[in-house]
Amino acid sequence: MLFVLTIAGISLMFTSASEQSLSSHQTMVSKTFYAADSGVQYATAKLATDAKYVGGRLPVGLSAHYPGGTSADIQVTVTRPVNVGYTIHPGDQIQSSGASYGSNQIVENYYNFTSSAQAPSIQSRKTVTTAVGIYPQLLAIPK
Repeated sequence: MLFVLTIAGISLMFTSASEQSLSSHQTMVSKTFYAADSGVQYATAKLATDAKYVGGRLPVGLSAHYPGGTSADIQVTVTRPVNVGYTIHPGDQIQSSGASYGSNQIVENYYNFTSSAQAPSIQSRKTVTTAVGIYPQLLAIPK
């Protein structure tokens, strides 16, 4: 009887240790995914204020808070946003360009880009590819 209880206790100990290990790995991978998602949010905010945003690394590093890791061990990179089109909403205004010929149309621009996060300390990499609409913006024909 004592032998059976000892075996049951040891097996439960190994099971809980493996469950804890799997759970901590999933948490670390989730941190990498959320870091990549923060790149999407950052690029969307930059595109709303600067139509000439070209992507690149996020200016601030992110931390996985992994024991023994550095403070900013997750690198997030955003690809160059590609303007894939625009929509003119009914009732949108046309802004005058002054005395010269032409006008500026208010539109919603659509961009495609990818945000990648890599955390070497936890051996994780996640990529988020997205399409976002930024409104309002002036109509600009991509060059």
